Amino acid sequence: MYKLENILVPKHEVLSDKEAERLLELYNVTRDKLPKIRKDDPALKGLGAKVGDIIKITRKSPSAGTAFYYRVVIEG
Repeated sequence: MYKLENILVPKHEVLSDKEAERLLELYNVTRDKLPKIRKDDPALKGLGAKVGDIIKITRKSPSAGTAFYYRVVIEG
């Protein structure tokens, strides 16, 4: 498995179907309303992400501590 090891690239992970549904319900949104990330984005390499998957991005923030961002995978 390919693992991107660069301190400038935040952690990316694919949400399970159950986690994705919970997220969409929590924020009362649909996948098409989420920000997009292209399938060929280098940060997704080795994750096995498919079009329509939701990616959770975990970033360190000086003000918030840890911040989570979500993107839906689109065709590259």
